[in-house]
Amino acid sequence: MNSFFRCIALALALGAAGPAAAQGADAKDNIAGPYVPTPWVIVDEMLKLADIRGEDVVYDLGSGDGRLVIAAAKRFGARGVGVELQTELVEMGRIGAKHDGVADRVKFVQGDLFEADIKDATVVMLYLLPRFTTRLVPKLRAELRPGTRIVSHDYALAPWPPDKELSMDVPEKEMISGTAWTRLFYYVVPARVQGVWELSLPKALAGRPLTLDITQEPDSLSGTARDAKEVLPLRDLAVRGVSVRFGLLYRGRLLALEGKVNGQTMAGEARARGVSDRWTARYRGPIPR
Repeated sequence: MNSFFRCIALALALGAAGPAAAQGADAKDNIAGPYVPTPWVIVDEMLKLADIRGEDVVYDLGSGDGRLVIAAAKRFGARGVGVELQTELVEMGRIGAKHDGVADRVKFVQGDLFEADIKDATVVMLYLLPRFTTRLVPKLRAELRPGTRIVSHDYALAPWPPDKELSMDVPEKEMISGTAWTRLFYYVVPARVQGVWELSLPKALAGRPLTLDITQEPDSLSGTARDAKEVLPLRDLAVRGVSVRFGLLYRGRLLALEGKVNGQTMAGEARARGVSDRWTARYRGPIPR
């Protein structure tokens, strides 16, 4: 597979870099940089970091020659979708998928990655210039399902902090980008918990429901719990995929809550000294301004 891509990628890289850069001056500004093939050693590491499995649907936004989604399909049995603006590269991806016997599991879509329908993805791969990764953050967090994994090559999804980061030297990359230094950023899309929630605790811990106010941004997550008398901070509030946890000092007891988010409900186990029981929360709407 590598030799097949090398032959065609070299010709396309030489021919595609100029036009892509020139088109980048268009008012729409949707050309995510010239075509730069991802070295195979980095492809391997991106697939490993994403922990690709047979049930995954892997999207590559700005898929170039299609090598990432083709490799995911061939090695792991995953399905893949490549989204690419340049017609020549879309055709190359289709030829590559057919050559490697995965055309029934991989498809390539010619179009703007900022307008692509990505809701079916369980994994998203990116190798884009930093101004484009930043522009993608609202789309990724709004449209992808909680638990979707994202791997971005070289450029972080600022201001969203990564869940993991991997760095390494890749000598063959120096010919492409002028440096061997490579970074991979791994993210897990969090459940959306912004808003007002009604929290029901075990009766041994609270006689009536509390109100949670949660503020969620790409680079921050905070919240409070309130009853008729006081407003208390949620301690160490964290959301990873559909998992949520936080602490709450209420009526002299430190409560530890862990659970799962399922759309407009949350549920799990609340623990305090001598008590362990179920808690639930229901979404009540946006935080009043």
